[in-house]
Amino acid sequence: MLSRRAVLCAVIVLLCPLRAFAADAAHRPNFVFIISDDQRWDMLGVAGHPGLHTPYLDKLAKQGCNFRQGTIHVSQCSPSRCTLLTGLPPHQHRWYSNQYQHPDVINADGFKGLPTMTGLLRQAGYRTVLVGKWHPRPEPWNCGFSDVRLWLPGGGGPYTAPSLARGKSRDLTKTPGLTQELFTDDALTFLQSKEAGEAPFLLWLAYTAPHGPYAPVPERISQRYADKTLKELQPPGFPATTGKAPWREYCGAISHLDEQVGRVLQTLEERKLAERTVVVFLGDNGYMMQERGLHGKVVPYESSVRVPFIVRAPGGKPVVSDVPASSLDLPPTLLHLAGITPPKDWTGRDLTPVLQGKTDHGIREAYCEFADDQSKEFGDVAFRLVRTPTHKLIVWARANKPDEFYDLAADPREQKNLATDPATAPIRDDLRQRLKTWMERTADPAQKWKK
Repeated sequence: MLSRRAVLCAVIVLLCPLRAFAADAAHRPNFVFIISDDQRWDMLGVAGHPGLHTPYLDKLAKQGCNFRQGTIHVSQCSPSRCTLLTGLPPHQHRWYSNQYQHPDVINADGFKGLPTMTGLLRQAGYRTVLVGKWHPRPEPWNCGFSDVRLWLPGGGGPYTAPSLARGKSRDLTKTPGLTQELFTDDALTFLQSKEAGEAPFLLWLAYTAPHGPYAPVPERISQRYADKTLKELQPPGFPATTGKAPWREYCGAISHLDEQVGRVLQTLEERKLAERTVVVFLGDNGYMMQERGLHGKVVPYESSVRVPFIVRAPGGKPVVSDVPASSLDLPPTLLHLAGITPPKDWTGRDLTPVLQGKTDHGIREAYCEFADDQSKEFGDVAFRLVRTPTHKLIVWARANKPDEFYDLAADPREQKNLATDPATAPIRDDLRQRLKTWMERTADPAQKWKK
């Protein structure tokens, strides 16, 4: 006869497969966390781009939860990664931007006592593995990584014969081969090792594609886009601009990245790891591609802050979600799936109910920020924003920059600022109050702006 405890456990497994999977210490999930670089949210076939070839990412999105409204909390490379590591927004972890950081975090020792997602997983018995782009100054082995393999200490580099480091050293060696394939080869070496089957692991696999210089990619990839028109290369609805952007090369870089993700997914299947591995695919930030005359990121507009955001979890359901998920939500979600309680000061939400297809998750908005109000290059771009699937409020640091408020459902390209429109005042004021509450909760120094 089954004990009362065994019966209760069986009921829990039936009702909450993801929770049960995570809570069972003998079957804790692995994590493969794949990060792309400068990839717009609409640069996937599954996002509605018929001219872009991304079959593996499209399949991953259809198997898991495709967060179509997913945003990055800070749309720049290094602070975005620091947020994923620490579970905190930049105004708390203080790596404000690529250009400006608090002196306490510009060191090799880590984030001055802040717990990291990787460190907490490692303490719980996980092997934590880094392959690919890093970019923060603290050493990865001081940020919770047990295994540092082939990695790029800086923020970018060539697409062929890159200078890369290996292990606990920043010494660079020019390495023959295509950058994205080199990272994939090294990740597959780990996945095919006996160590990958001995203990639960997190593999942090960070590519440099599709960040410039975009090329070279294999001819089989570049030829796919050689004869396409500009309209076929751009995502549907992209506005006409006077600026020029390297769309052909950008598409090629994304398709080559997709091919590498396919190799990782195939290896998980072959090694019979897929059934107990959570796969996350996330863009580190978007990219404007001359939209609004801007060829970069860090700005609060959709093409900068929205990113590809896919989570496939064992026991999860295929879900197409318009929940406003944020990159801040990923650290606590992964810890929950591993059966670990996140730190109390982490403000991210647990996305597990969404992965299960539930609607009672309480996630109504997302927040984004650019906290650098000091650097010469970007100090005048500092902002905070609150966004729902239908509306967005932007508040700028500079007093001479008026607030912006958009009806995203009616105006997805954010062409008409409704900040002074009395007809939309109730929605705007509601978002303003939510932003105020968020700032108070996180002790955000931006509360002093424009006062």
